[in-house]
Amino acid sequence: MNEEKLFVKDYESCLQTARECLKRYEFEVAYEYIMRAVWTDPNRPEPQNLLGLWYELKGDTSLARKHYRVAYVLDPIYKPASVNLERVSTIFPVKEIPFDFGEITLEENPKPPMSGKNKAAD
Repeated sequence: MNEEKLFVKDYESCLQTARECLKRYEFEVAYEYIMRAVWTDPNRPEPQNLLGLWYELKGDTSLARKHYRVAYVLDPIYKPASVNLERVSTIFPVKEIPFDFGEITLEENPKPPMSGKNKAAD
């Protein structure tokens, strides 16, 4: 159990540092932390959303859209991916849609339990 708490703390720390770096346009450092979060837990939508923001802030909306979609596929109820995907997919924006960095901790948005046969594999 202690190892799991350490894992969650490291993962959240990577995400928070990546968010802060993105907001300061420190792209190289942000990318390193995003990739560390992806490596730590590739089945979570948060790092994919941040990778989408990374590409969007660098001007590549096509790759940003792809990563927002990956985040959405990983967790369809993860709102930041939907918000960001809407922003980069709207041709004629009716309103300004701000960047959604998804600043919710895992405790507030816990990982859904695995179902059926996948659970037995753990």
